[in-house]
Amino acid sequence: VVILGSGPIRIGQAAEFDFSGSQACRALRADGYEIVLVNSNPATIQNDPEMADRIYIEPLLPEVVKRIMELEKPDALLAGMGGQTALNIAAALAHDGSLDELGVELIGCNLTAIDEAEDRDLFKKVCEEIDLPVCKAIACDSIEQVLASVDELGGFPLLIRPAFTLGGLGGGTAYNTGELVEIASQGILHSAIGQVLIEESILGWQEHEYEVMRDGADNAIIV
Repeated sequence: VVILGSGPIRIGQAAEFDFSGSQACRALRADGYEIVLVNSNPATIQNDPEMADRIYIEPLLPEVVKRIMELEKPDALLAGMGGQTALNIAAALAHDGSLDELGVELIGCNLTAIDEAEDRDLFKKVCEEIDLPVCKAIACDSIEQVLASVDELGGFPLLIRPAFTLGGLGGGTAYNTGELVEIASQGILHSAIGQVLIEESILGWQEHEYEVMRDGADNAIIV
């Protein structure tokens, strides 16, 4: 099993991924699996020689991971423990056919789950399908579409949410056309698929946030 690390620790992608990745290495090795770890950050718990059978300190890029998998010939790729960086790599390798070409199974979370969680428009549609209330929003991949969304969403302020970015990188709140163009341009640039979701603002609402973990048996806990 190839496990992808999260790379350098930074805001939005921090030490919890190193911890969870280390736990995954321990658990899979305890079950008898051979572990190959790929991580660009040498200063992590994961890189302890006892954590994996082989460790690659290499740039976390799709082409690098593919080259390592060609060499190691793994049965599976686990990306869910590596945060946004690892998920983006796994999605790229799945979309370009590399995983099928190499006969590697994506475990932990499949491509559909990654796409539905990261693609703002797909996520909105999933919520609507299960009757979960969502803010009115429009997915855009050009500034022309962004500007056209203003009237349909009822005017400013508007929230800009880039797709497939770390911690909402490139997003923000726009109070006028100038800010909208500036933020949306950055959002499209930072998005791995060149997409931003323009969303009606709910500034002033009270926010309650819950993080829920659910397993395959449909057991759920709030953490």
